[in-house]
Amino acid sequence: MKKRYIVLLIFICLIAFIVCYYCISFVRDNNKKYYIKQTGTYFKVYKPLFSDYGYIIWSKDSNLSFSNSFDFIKIKKSETSWVSFVINPSKENEMCIVDRTDNIVEINKVKYRLKKISAEDSNFFNEDIVSGQHTYLLKQPYIDITFEGYLQSVFFSDGGNVSD
Repeated sequence: MKKRYIVLLIFICLIAFIVCYYCISFVRDNNKKYYIKQTGTYFKVYKPLFSDYGYIIWSKDSNLSFSNSFDFIKIKKSETSWVSFVINPSKENEMCIVDRTDNIVEINKVKYRLKKISAEDSNFFNEDIVSGQHTYLLKQPYIDITFEGYLQSVFFSDGGNVSD
């Protein structure tokens, strides 16, 4: 009889360990922070559990927390979510936002001046034909930080150079 209790206790401990590990991994993956050295800006993706919305928070300070005292956008999380920040490194506290899927729900502006632009805006992008299709390439000196696909994928481009 004692062996059954010991086996049951070990089984319960194993299940608790797996659940804790999964929760810690989930929280870590849903709160990623990125530093863009060209602008000295930190970006943080915050995705609350069981919510249809996520947040992209940014600041010059590395201590990013989600509050109304920080600049952020609230975006509907979906497979097709695609938001880009276009930044001129020489213009402090100024950014342009390209919302390709119209999923931005709220914009909280505190320290940064924000302007929504089109993905075809000729002030920031050059039209080109690649493989027979029209595409828009980022002009110099602008940089682009793109968040897409449930806010899980992040890409950086500085006018021709793209990296993850």
